[in-house]
Amino acid sequence: MSPVLPTFHESWYRVADVKLRIRSSVHIVRQRYRGQRRYVVLDQANNASFSLPQPGYQLMGLLDGTRTLREAWESCCKVLGDEAPTQGEALDLLGQLASNNLLESELPPDAAGMFERYKKRKKRELQNALMNVLFPRIPIFDPDAILEKGIFLVGWIFSWPGLVVWLAVILAGIYTLLNRGPGLGAALAGASHILRPDNWLLLYGAFVLDKLVHESGHAIACKKFGHQNGTSGEVHVIGLMLLVFTPVPYVDASSAWLLKSRWQRAIVGAAGMWVEFALAAAAAMVWALSSPASTLHDFAYNLMFIASVTTVIFNANPFLRYDGYYILSDLLEIPNLFGRSIQYATYLIKRYAFRLEHMVNPADTPGQKVWLVVYLLLAGIVRVLVSSLIVLFLVRELHNHPEIMLLLAVMATAGIAVWLLVPLGRGVWYLLDSPELLQHRTRAVLISLVAVLLLAGAVGLIPLPNHCRVEGVTRARTQRRIYVQTSGFLESFLPSGRLVQAGKNGTVLLRLVNPSLQSELAALVGRWDAAKVRWRKALDSSPAKALIYHREIQAIAQRLVRLRRKISELTLSTPVSGTWIAPSLHLHIGAYLHRGQQVGTVANWQTMLVFGAADQNRAGRIIRAGSHNTEIRVYGRPGLAVPAVIRREFPAGGNTLPSAALSYLGGGPFAPNPQRNEPLATGTPFFLLEVQPREPVAWLPGQRVQMRLALPDESLAMQLVDMLRRALESHGGA
Repeated sequence: MSPVLPTFHESWYRVADVKLRIRSSVHIVRQRYRGQRRYVVLDQANNASFSLPQPGYQLMGLLDGTRTLREAWESCCKVLGDEAPTQGEALDLLGQLASNNLLESELPPDAAGMFERYKKRKKRELQNALMNVLFPRIPIFDPDAILEKGIFLVGWIFSWPGLVVWLAVILAGIYTLLNRGPGLGAALAGASHILRPDNWLLLYGAFVLDKLVHESGHAIACKKFGHQNGTSGEVHVIGLMLLVFTPVPYVDASSAWLLKSRWQRAIVGAAGMWVEFALAAAAAMVWALSSPASTLHDFAYNLMFIASVTTVIFNANPFLRYDGYYILSDLLEIPNLFGRSIQYATYLIKRYAFRLEHMVNPADTPGQKVWLVVYLLLAGIVRVLVSSLIVLFLVRELHNHPEIMLLLAVMATAGIAVWLLVPLGRGVWYLLDSPELLQHRTRAVLISLVAVLLLAGAVGLIPLPNHCRVEGVTRARTQRRIYVQTSGFLESFLPSGRLVQAGKNGTVLLRLVNPSLQSELAALVGRWDAAKVRWRKALDSSPAKALIYHREIQAIAQRLVRLRRKISELTLSTPVSGTWIAPSLHLHIGAYLHRGQQVGTVANWQTMLVFGAADQNRAGRIIRAGSHNTEIRVYGRPGLAVPAVIRREFPAGGNTLPSAALSYLGGGPFAPNPQRNEPLATGTPFFLLEVQPREPVAWLPGQRVQMRLALPDESLAMQLVDMLRRALESHGGA
């Protein structure tokens, strides 16, 4: 197949006269990749599949049990000429077939050491299985018969009518989320509470339901398009995969590789996300329309989060080996995209850096070379970034749970060993022992050392921008809380967020009604009129009685004044100018509000400040930096960065937070002090900052924000060490 490889092989004589036959359970489907014909070999009995180019298929087709390997190879050479596989490539093909148990002939004993490459591949598979003991798969039953009977009922999901229904469900979910219930802002803010311990059971239940629907989507799509193509789309395994000792469902839909159309294979790959997004839209509607205090409301939120956010981050991500990866491989017509990218990078290093000759280029076309290089670079960056962000998020949310942190430490250590130390060890062993480098070992070692030193220098010496983040809460310097002055039923109110003006004709904030006060007023007015009549009659007949009636009139008048004042207080006007803030008042329309009950706040957002609370580790770095440059982002609006300046620093460690929003109870980073029965008391001291935006912003008091403070530039290595030290110290102190 490759002109740079020798035609003959020193081990050919060991198997040249053996008659071989391909197992009858093997399915072979012809496909086209980038204009080239390839053949997919699939044996569902062993769950083994791989693809072959035309020469390999030609040779394999001649292995019918009546010809020897020598006869099959010579016949292939007569037909294909220079395109025929070499003896070494024929042995590689046999090794691949034998390692997947696809041959029906016994190999001679002296051929035991022939298939070294594929023995190594099987050894690597065993090593990967041992290293992935946290992710074993347990088959449960064969769902193919059920799918065969039910595909005519559910197969329409992946059709044009199904697409219309899917879009309608998605649009309905988006509309409901934006216009009904708590709203999109509450949905975004709720993500910070998703990993609370009291939510773990609902989160796991939503995760299992979502994965069950996801895998069912793959199975249904595979069966539907398999029927259309005459390949049956067999799905023989449904089971449980232990994801870090947590059982989740999985389905084996590997028969999708037999589909000839790359678009159908891509739809099968996207089928899980297809049904997941519809599930997320349905969950969004349930969440928006259900009672906020119900378990159904909380479960729907978890399901909406799992089926949307995690699906986009993981399954739709083409740089992780999930659905998006296989969809991209099918659309680009580059099978084993990540593996080929690594092979091409290895080829470039060996061919142009180590100057090795007779290297096989895994890229078939110039366009494929570009795709392989670009994909490898992006995949490396995205994988490191996603893994780091996940670890940091979990540490931040779960650092107060030592048992979970221990498991995270084990997983992080295993990940570092598998992704960094093992490849590094293999590279060192290759440099020291590989026969390929027999004539080029000195050059390869020197180039590798120079590359490592340059990389270490870039990581350890080049200063990079540095910063730290501190959580805070907004507070207006001019604000007034509004309380009910007289009890009554809420009749009308001013919508939250409106500008209000104080003064003689101040803006009315809300109106209450109290029928009992109106009845009492009517009764007092009647008594006042009757007392006045009696007083007038007594003026002529009995001056003494007239004096008594006059005092009664004065007492009733005083009561009328007090009662009319109470009735006038049923209409609340703003005492100060600013913005009226009452986001939940619409929930109390028609309800009875008691005297002294807070109904909202009037704040002047032009005088808004931010109070940030930093732990002692960050406090020292901020003080040493001496920089007052910072920017603020409000939770729920991450795209808006507001420049700000630190007005005051409070170096003394405090133990009382400026707002409950910064404690665990409000989703903040500080644990409450269990020895003090105060919601704002913390278990560890903190460092308080007073920050002012450089320009007026339309924020509301009590909003949680995140401040990004500039620090002196440091190398990437120093930043990573400092990040690890702070994480360990905060965990140790928790």
